[in-house]
Amino acid sequence: MIIRPILLDEIDTLRQLAIRTYSAAFASKNRPGVIEAYYASAFTVPKLTQELEDSNAHWYFASVNSDIVGYLKLNVDRSQTEFQEHDGIELERIYVDVGNLNKGYGEQLLNFAISKGRGLRKKYIWLGVWEENPDAIRFYKRHGFKITGTHDYNMTAEIQTDYIMRLDLL
Repeated sequence: MIIRPILLDEIDTLRQLAIRTYSAAFASKNRPGVIEAYYASAFTVPKLTQELEDSNAHWYFASVNSDIVGYLKLNVDRSQTEFQEHDGIELERIYVDVGNLNKGYGEQLLNFAISKGRGLRKKYIWLGVWEENPDAIRFYKRHGFKITGTHDYNMTAEIQTDYIMRLDLL
């Protein structure tokens, strides 16, 4: 698997992948209209362009044999959705495309994120994971993350609760 930065001219590919993976992960567990409202705010071209141009947000595509199989987004400093501490790095998004689940790509993406955090000499990596996503919670726990609290996650049409999970890096 090759993991590389996402280029601004790949925004349509990112948008399509983000909607497809988010839908696969969460559409069946949400009320009608919640996911659609979220897409209309979080995955617009202007919003994604702004995030891709942010020097403290780092987006990556993962590909196998030239096929994009997933993506992730890391935030540092003021671009973290919470804490915004210099010692931390946030893993805001990590998704593998539906046809490529259970092939180890998610683990490779997570290991890449952890490695990036260590390379940047961050003391910890953290993320928010929806309390209604037990598979993801187990995945992160298997990799050493611990639940350290909760926060509200704005899905535009409603507020949901995420667990904050953290892994110390140093």
